[in-house]
Amino acid sequence: MRRLICLLLLCCLLPTCALAATPLSLMNADTVDEIERFMLYPRASLDPEVVAGKIRYISCNAKDGAFRTDYWQNEQFDLVTKQRIGTATIPTNYTTMLDLAVYCMAMSYLGVDVTPVEMCQLAGTVELCQPYDRVTARLDGVKRVSYTTCEFDTMVNNYLTRSDFSPVFLHIRRPDGMMYSVLIVGYIPSTGGFIIVDPLAPGAQRVYKMAFHVMRKAVLHSAFYNTFYESEILNVYQWRLVNK
Repeated sequence: MRRLICLLLLCCLLPTCALAATPLSLMNADTVDEIERFMLYPRASLDPEVVAGKIRYISCNAKDGAFRTDYWQNEQFDLVTKQRIGTATIPTNYTTMLDLAVYCMAMSYLGVDVTPVEMCQLAGTVELCQPYDRVTARLDGVKRVSYTTCEFDTMVNNYLTRSDFSPVFLHIRRPDGMMYSVLIVGYIPSTGGFIIVDPLAPGAQRVYKMAFHVMRKAVLHSAFYNTFYESEILNVYQWRLVNK
């Protein structure tokens, strides 16, 4: 009898355990750990297949284990050739690598498989400028979303409530003058903060929290990087599937 009672109790608990293990969708994840469950990280020996609803990470940090040269270079185009600038040696197209990576990650969420070097192939040039309408026009079933007012909050709401809208491409200018881009992939209701994916950050710092001033004009603070404090928000972009 005692064994039977134990078995019945176990059966009663199983649905609860299954429910607790049910994964959230990316747009409803509100912690870094939850976001990480929807990240697809490449390796030198692994090029993960793009899956709608997840983010295939595109690193523009050549020292990161997730960096893949074939995302940036082929026989026709080269986005990683280095040149000397003062005392530094940096990729020729370094200023655009962040933007290209963020665009490709946004596309991957929509199930569109495109890499930075493939963007150049589609446009026929390395001289690409955000928001990359020239490239988007050559991708089937995708278009850029545009608004004249309240762009930031409207786009975030689109993403959080509709699976056919991409995460939000955020382009900022740091106080030191450096341009930077990240992808907003999560919202934290308890604090009003956000979770972003950074294509230049190393290892465990690729996904982290960031907060913005209430008027959405500047960065208030971010985990790991004090250099983003008071960074000016210059542009926000978003794309959607047009067949939904």
